[in-house]
Amino acid sequence: MTPIEKLVEFFGGQAKTAAALGVSQAAVSYWFNGTHSMSANKAFLAEELTGGKITARQLCASRPQKSAA
Repeated sequence: MTPIEKLVEFFGGQAKTAAALGVSQAAVSYWFNGTHSMSANKAFLAEELTGGKITARQLCASRPQKSAA
């Protein structure tokens, strides 16, 4: 399970994750699917809200690496 998946599970769904982090559900969906990466600010907020169960380092390490094809 990826850190983003763990985060969504922690909050109980994408909509609840979005509400907790102050973003749209679409933003969470983009993170979940690897379309966009989470900002460092949101990653640190997520770490704080989860009591360190999911760290900003984990969330930022899971950023998608897109090739410049």
